[in-house]
Amino acid sequence: MVNILLVEDDEEICEILQFYLMEKEDYNVTITHSAEQARSLLRMRRFDLTLLDIQLPGIDGIDFCAELRTLSNCPVIFISCINDDETIVRALNMGGDDYLVKPFRPAVLIARIEANLRRAQMIRTEHPVLRVGPLEMDTSVRTARKNGTRLNLSPTEYELLYYFMSNPGRFITFDEIYQAVWQRPSIGDVRALFVHVSHLRQKIEDDPLKPAFIRTHLRDGYIFSDGSASDSQGS
Repeated sequence: MVNILLVEDDEEICEILQFYLMEKEDYNVTITHSAEQARSLLRMRRFDLTLLDIQLPGIDGIDFCAELRTLSNCPVIFISCINDDETIVRALNMGGDDYLVKPFRPAVLIARIEANLRRAQMIRTEHPVLRVGPLEMDTSVRTARKNGTRLNLSPTEYELLYYFMSNPGRFITFDEIYQAVWQRPSIGDVRALFVHVSHLRQKIEDDPLKPAFIRTHLRDGYIFSDGSASDSQGS
């Protein structure tokens, strides 16, 4: 059973989303109408994924997402009618894994949910332990470390690092990474990739402004190295 937390203050939207999602027999949807209610539930129960509106009473969804990340590492999909770059980037910066603009078709939402669940739940078996320089990933328990110290990564950051460490020294285009991690074409919009790479750099680089692991190459993609060289370019 997949337990989904829906944080949305519009009761009509909640009813519609719950109806469509629970048509899938393995989905269980719990509804809350505020960040305060969601906080209490997250402290008591484990959820596999959170659908989070931005315009909530009291604490808005973006500010709450930063707090949510201290309570759970489940994927967070923002659902909002706001469609400007600044808001989308801020939402992803605060720990969101995906962003879907209302109105959307239920089939699109379900596809996004399944893609995020696959990324979060997949256990890699072909390379149980990956090592590149001081970085190490144990995919059997989904942990990452640098110089032995555990890294606190969101599900998307984990999948990005896994993909990078599986392809060291190779030029990888933005579109290729987007397809591999988000499991859908970017259609030219790679804002989510840039935001999550920026966050990942903050966690693995000694100097994120001069990245030694994730280096931008030709402004079209990245090269992942062992950290022995630095590059002043970034996205």
